Order: sequence, then C-alpha cells, then structure tokens
Amino acid sequence: MVLGERLYRTGIGTTGVPVQALSQGDVPLSGAQAACVSCHRPSGLGSSEGGYYVPPISGPLLFAPRKLDRLRLFPQFFHQIQPQRFTTRLHQPHMRPGYTLTTLGTVLRTGVDPAGQRLATIMPRYKLSAADLAALDAYLHTLSAHIDPGVDARQIHFATVFSANVPADEREAMLGVMRAYLKFHNLRLHEDLSRNRFSPYNRSEFVPIERAWTLTVWELKGAASTWRAQLEAHYRKDRVFALVGGRVDGSWAGASRFCDAHHIPCLFPDTDLPAWPPPKDGYTVYFDAGLPLEARVMADFIGGHDAATTRVVQLAARDAYGQEPAQVFQQDLSAHNAKLKQRLISFRGQAGLEAALRAHGNDAGTTLVIWPGADVPATVAALAAVRPRAAQIFLPTRAIAAVKADMPPALADRVRFADPYELDPASHVRSFETRAWMRTRGLKLTHPLLMFKEYYAMTLLKAALWEISNDFYRDYLLERVEDESQMDLNPGMFPHLALGPGERFAAKGAYIVAIKPGQPSGLAPVSAWITP
Repeated sequence: MVLGERLYRTGIGTTGVPVQALSQGDVPLSGAQAACVSCHRPSGLGSSEGGYYVPPISGPLLFAPRKLDRLRLFPQFFHQIQPQRFTTRLHQPHMRPGYTLTTLGTVLRTGVDPAGQRLATIMPRYKLSAADLAALDAYLHTLSAHIDPGVDARQIHFATVFSANVPADEREAMLGVMRAYLKFHNLRLHEDLSRNRFSPYNRSEFVPIERAWTLTVWELKGAASTWRAQLEAHYRKDRVFALVGGRVDGSWAGASRFCDAHHIPCLFPDTDLPAWPPPKDGYTVYFDAGLPLEARVMADFIGGHDAATTRVVQLAARDAYGQEPAQVFQQDLSAHNAKLKQRLISFRGQAGLEAALRAHGNDAGTTLVIWPGADVPATVAALAAVRPRAAQIFLPTRAIAAVKADMPPALADRVRFADPYELDPASHVRSFETRAWMRTRGLKLTHPLLMFKEYYAMTLLKAALWEISNDFYRDYLLERVEDESQMDLNPGMFPHLALGPGERFAAKGAYIVAIKPGQPSGLAPVSAWITP
C-alpha cells in the first residue's frame, strides 16, 4: 500500500522509476506530471482541471456502482463557478458498475471504463506494470475510506491554539469573534433542525448532514521547542477535526510538524514565524509568510529597485525573530544582486544594538535592515538614542506602532517597512459588513486586524464545510479551503487573499511603505505591490 500511495502522490512506480503516460492522445507525461494527485487531489474526491470535471476516485466511490448523489453534486451545479464544459459533463452521469482490479487496469491503460465508455483524453493513458496496478489498487481501496477523527453524528470538534505569552486583551478579542461565530452557526443550525420541513426541498435535505461546532482552546506554555509535545498531549485528550485561528508569539515550526504528522488541517494561525521553508504538502494554511515574506520583499526592493544603495548592513537580534528573517534576506538579496555588498551582524539587547548602530550605521550610503527580535520597543529606543545617518532603515511591520509612537519624526522619515496589509481597510466593501456583524453581536472592535483575521478564518471554514457535504475528510477540507479562498470573503485586512492547489500562504506580497501622517493607516506606499 505504501508503494501505491507513492505512485498516486508522486508518479513513482514500484521499481522506483517514474511512470509514463500520454494525455490528450500525444502529450507525454512522466513521474510527478502523471501523478494521480495532480487532478484527483489528495482526498481522491476530485476537482476540476483546465475546466474539465475530474470525478472522485476514493475507495468507497470507485469500487462501488456509480450512484447519482444529489448532496455531492448540488454544490458543483449551483455553488461553484465552473465553465460550461464542466457542468455539461455533470449532466452526463456516465453510470457504471464498480471497478475491479481488471477493469481498473483497463481504464488506466486504455481509457475505457467498466461500462465501455471512453473517458476524456485529458485523463492520461498509463504504461503500468502488474505490480504498479496492484499497488495502486490497494491504496485506492483505503483512500478516504473512513471519516477522519473529530466528527460524530451531531458535532464537529475544533481547537484553537494560543501561546501563553500572547497578551490577554488580544487573546480575548480573537476568542470573542470565534465564540460569537460558533454561537451564530449553532443557533442557525438549531433553528433549521427544529423545523427542517419548512424550507424548499433542497435546503431540508441538507440540514440533516450539518453538524454543530465545538471549540476548545489549547494553550501552549514555555519555550517554543516544547510546543509540539504539548500539542500531542492536547490531541490525546481532544480528538479534533481541525485547528482554526489562534495566535502564537514564537515559531510555528513545531506545531507545523505536529499537524503534518497527524494530517490535521490548521487554518490561519496568526504567527510571524511560520515553518520556513514551508514543507511540501503541509497541513498549515497561513495568512502570509510573516517575517520571511517581509525579508524577501525587502530584498527584492533593495536588490532590484533601489539603485542608490551600495551597501547593506543587517542587524539581527539573537533570537528566532532576528535570525530567521535575516537568513532569508541574505539569501534573497544575493540572488537579486550578487554584487551588492552586504554584512550580517548579530546583537543582544538594547546596548548591543546601540553599539552596532554606532559602528555600522553612520555611512550615508548604507541601507540598514534591522530585525529587532522579540523586544521591539528596545530597538526603537536604541535608534532614537543613536540616530544613525544611514540613508534608509528597514524594520518589520511589527515595529510600526512603536515607530509612530516613540521615534523622532526626522528619523522616522527614513524608516521603511514591508507591509502585506491593506493600507485603507475601512474602504473595503466587506469591511463594512464585518464591522456590522461584530456590532450586532456586541463585540467591541478593540483589535481590528486580529479580529478581522479570525472572522475570515471562520467564514472560510464555514464555506468549505458546506462544500464538503457529508465527506468529512481532512484532506478534502483543505482542498475546499483552497477553492473557497478564491471567493469574495476577504474582509479587507489584506489587498489580496487566495490559495491555489497546494499553496499555503494566502497573501503573497507586500508594499514597501513609509510613515505618512494624515493617511488612513498613517502609511504610504513607496513601491508597487511586490510579490517575491
């Protein structure tokens, strides 16, 4: 079965050699190009590819006679935006008996199904050995064969993760939105279940498959290196279907490994330090790449757009908030402009930064890139004390508030940030809707950005769950999240939010911005949108 999974996901046959196939009659495919997962997705529950309908091939559906499943087809007919040839194919059900090992080999090699119907030529015709076929057949029998943990007949169980060092007011603001949304969903479901024959037939039919939501808060204490073990302990106690929202002040790398090991979707944790580089086929979906994204955007701007810079000095705190983005910046800047002189200097504490600024920050031809580490106020205080003469000073967005509050205006004029957020979120049409939703539930907008993020995570989760119908498989939830992220659900905290297949960062770029009093956000762009 392991070899069958490898063939399905990577296109590598049982002998370790890439499988060969032809698509569209004469287009050769090999290895990953021919992997089943590319079109049928990790869940095996199908998708669309180039506007073509891709049917489900999970074990319970592939090896049973095809039935017209209204619950599964309804979203594809009436909710998804698809081209005409996709919906035309849906109207042609192509009824067939269940597959056997023999008929599976026939359809994979010749494109003819058990009913004698020829599949579209976009479906590859494979050159498979008997061992390849047997391995793939064994794996397909297990694919999405059993509902994943965290779901029962009445409820779907979720958890949200907060580290203990997140300020209490921020945590309560975020949890307030999540609990209000939970109450909103469960109340509407209760009303539907109490009178489930009042509505049109299509709605009444869907009500019994919906579930109430529960939400447990998992708190992580101590060093980030211990968080994975703590998550394992939480999961042994609470078998949840997915993690949603939450915030950690520290690296998400250990939590990412936990989610990947258990195949648990983790939707939009708020962190400046995602797992980097992101693991292939990871189960964590982020708003953006945090500090690594900011580092890459800065490197793109300095190395490719700023001709005045001749020398770059990075000053990085000796912690994860300093060292991780500094390494990313160094690599990307070298790729953009190998001739540009650069130097990386690590510091510890405010006194260490002040010494580094005096030694390296007074050349007017130098651009400073400073990664403050966990103590942002100390960095701003050091800059205010030394007042380096460098032409430009780049800081992460987490320093914006401190710069506005505590930095002398003449120095702040030379500071730049890589900002992935919407510069005027209040003007976004869905911002008004989101604010109204929160007001009607008595939520005070104390932390707009954090609260909007939680609202987006919950609305996208609800949209994805409606699409999966009764197919409660974690891989399928991730696939539906990818698709539904392309709908107009963004409440305005980012200019753009969308996920393609396999993508794990919804916002992919940033502006280089400067302090600009009088603007809605107090910031003004000095570059176009940069997507590294």
